[in-house]
Amino acid sequence: MHRFVLIDAARRRSLTRLLCALPLVVVTGVAPAAAQGQMHAVPPQGEKMPMDKAAKVMDADPSMKKMPMDQRMTVLEFVAGNMVFVLQHEMGHAQISERRLPVLGARDEDAADTFAILTMLEMGNVMSYRVLEQAAMGWFLTAKRSEREGEMLEFYEAHALDKQRAYQIVCLMVGYDKNMFKQLADDSKLPQSRRESCGADYRFAQRGWEEILRPHRRAPDQEKAEIEIMYGEAKGKLKVFADAAQAARLLENLRDYAADTFQWNAPFKIVMMSCGQSNANWNPFTRQVTLCYEMAQELAELYVKYGKGMKPTKKKRA
Repeated sequence: MHRFVLIDAARRRSLTRLLCALPLVVVTGVAPAAAQGQMHAVPPQGEKMPMDKAAKVMDADPSMKKMPMDQRMTVLEFVAGNMVFVLQHEMGHAQISERRLPVLGARDEDAADTFAILTMLEMGNVMSYRVLEQAAMGWFLTAKRSEREGEMLEFYEAHALDKQRAYQIVCLMVGYDKNMFKQLADDSKLPQSRRESCGADYRFAQRGWEEILRPHRRAPDQEKAEIEIMYGEAKGKLKVFADAAQAARLLENLRDYAADTFQWNAPFKIVMMSCGQSNANWNPFTRQVTLCYEMAQELAELYVKYGKGMKPTKKKRA
């Protein structure tokens, strides 16, 4: 159906392992959450969700211990989906800097978002779509928090505004398949006039990334790059999220995907650590992707405080 292929079939297995970091089981006919909604995927009887161990470690946090397991899974799903998206965003920065890719007519932050969105779309399953929908939800909730707390919009920021980032995810999803994601577009109130131009946006973005990354694909007989991973020490409330990330093998799965799929100029690191602030970045000088535990904590608090009123998407995807 889609002629532009960012990820070939031989490499989809490695991305599937990355998506196993998400706390859900693929169930035929169950739709992911809409950008402003929430739906739970229920595993077949007797089958455990991949993140049940991660949810269990939340017992260590008194405020989380009182939370029923299904609510923990909802919070972890939101956090995990957003963290996977953030990691892919930073890998987009790594692609741009490592390969000295041109960024025409846009900020590199927009380009990194687009890389993450396309990577998830081309995986083409419920889990990958769920990552994007959770990420869009994250930006909608961040915008909601800013409005409630009276924060001024920072038009000078390197990143697009929160709602713009959310709608960019929704628009490219609609451009990828307008019928599949119609409910998502409806729930997020994407105007019909904008939906009509999303197809062109998707095709141009997909074709551009496909062409520019083709020379950097790793052939099956090529040696894999050395990518080091590290989970730094975490204390207090952050330890819950550090333990959950390790239980989900979040970094291991990203490492395997990046090494399986691409050639890299030199070894680099992917690190989760306590940073003193909620942040993530790619540093081309130290050759390191850093994801802060504080971001996971912020995401959990964001969902608990602002996501409670969200309703399930009623229409299921065929």
